[in-house]
Amino acid sequence: MHEGAIVQAIVDAALAALRENGATGRVHEVRVTVGVCQGLVPDAMEMFFEMQTADTRLAGAHLRVELQNMVAHCPACGRDFELAEPIMFCSACGRPMEMIKGKEILLREIEVEE
Repeated sequence: MHEGAIVQAIVDAALAALRENGATGRVHEVRVTVGVCQGLVPDAMEMFFEMQTADTRLAGAHLRVELQNMVAHCPACGRDFELAEPIMFCSACGRPMEMIKGKEILLREIEVEE
């Protein structure tokens, strides 16, 4: 499982953002968007988040994971497709498509009680 390493990077980024912004209140929630092509399991990410934040300012906060479907573009026929699975050939013309979204891991928001 690579969820542990990914979640540690999210925890590190969230703690850095809190320091940079001078936030001092209790953290309620950390929201992330994860592309389906990452192959991450949200339940596993939440478990790792709870373990990795136990002795930090994020202890007790909830990790909310939103999955982002893949979006692919066919340069041959100009169509865009939103896909739940990585299918790389255009269903309209059969040519290879380019991935536009689906690989991202974005720290979206940190909800802090001030």
